[in-house]
Amino acid sequence: MARRVRTSPRKRPRQERSKATVDAILDATAHVLVREGYDKTSTNRVAERAGVSVGSVYQYFPNKEALVGELVDRYSRHITDMVVGELATLADQPPSVVAPRLVAAMIRLKREDPKLARVLREQIPRVGRMQRYEQQLDEIVAATTLYLARHRELLRAEEIEVMAFIAVHTVDAATHAGVVSKPGLDDETLARHVGDLVLSYLLRQPQS
Repeated sequence: MARRVRTSPRKRPRQERSKATVDAILDATAHVLVREGYDKTSTNRVAERAGVSVGSVYQYFPNKEALVGELVDRYSRHITDMVVGELATLADQPPSVVAPRLVAAMIRLKREDPKLARVLREQIPRVGRMQRYEQQLDEIVAATTLYLARHRELLRAEEIEVMAFIAVHTVDAATHAGVVSKPGLDDETLARHVGDLVLSYLLRQPQS
């Protein structure tokens, strides 16, 4: 029976100094992962890039799978927190206002480092993060369902949870593809097309 590789951190940092060390290690992991690729990424390379000893890396992360897994979690949590926070702030605004803002925000987040966005998405299954990534998408779907329920009179269908699921996954996939797979596509055009797609799916008729 094959040995199961641990993909979670050994421990979480508690003090500000140790948090800064872990942040430096994760930033170094992102740099090495994008530049060298997953197969050539190692704890030694990450330690060298971060300017710490390999022992400092092992203090928190048992292997590169745990490093990449934690990087995936940090990236997807950043997106989740942004979307859920925006939905709470804009709860009373109609979808015609909210959808374009969220789409544009998703594009900006993924545009910060398109190469990292691509490699992390590719490695999600490899480092055992698919279930956790889907759970975070489910959190966004739940927040979107609550938001849409406040505006049900504008929606073209009654299955609000299903519509939220389709809309969230569509925006996630389309913005990712537009940023990482079509570099010549400008953000304004991408946001307009994805926003129009989602609104035409959600709403009874175009909203001004």
